[in-house]
Amino acid sequence: MALTVIGTSLGAGIAAAEPAVPTEDLPVAGAPMTVGEGEYSYLATHEVTSRASSMQVSEAIAALPVPQQYRPANLGLAAQFDIALTSALASPGGCVQVVVDPRARSGSLFNYGFFPVAGEYCS
Repeated sequence: MALTVIGTSLGAGIAAAEPAVPTEDLPVAGAPMTVGEGEYSYLATHEVTSRASSMQVSEAIAALPVPQQYRPANLGLAAQFDIALTSALASPGGCVQVVVDPRARSGSLFNYGFFPVAGEYCS
């Protein structure tokens, strides 16, 4: 299930497990992303990826208490992770790749990306 952000009267938003992206629009798991100079990459195993799904990590990320100004970024992080997780698990043996670029842009501490990886590349 994908993560949907539902607004409240306070504008804070809550996370709910509802299909946000139609299955046919999800990215297809493939080869791991190439990382650039200075970037870091972590390729989770299929077991860790499956465990993250069963632990509902996306919902946990969305529910983290963060200052209001960071709420949209936090919900975006949760949604990105959920999309990568759902797509990775659609591939037999699939896993999630996390890419971190420590070079801050636009006021961020770092930039990150979550990518679905096909099972043939996962252990």
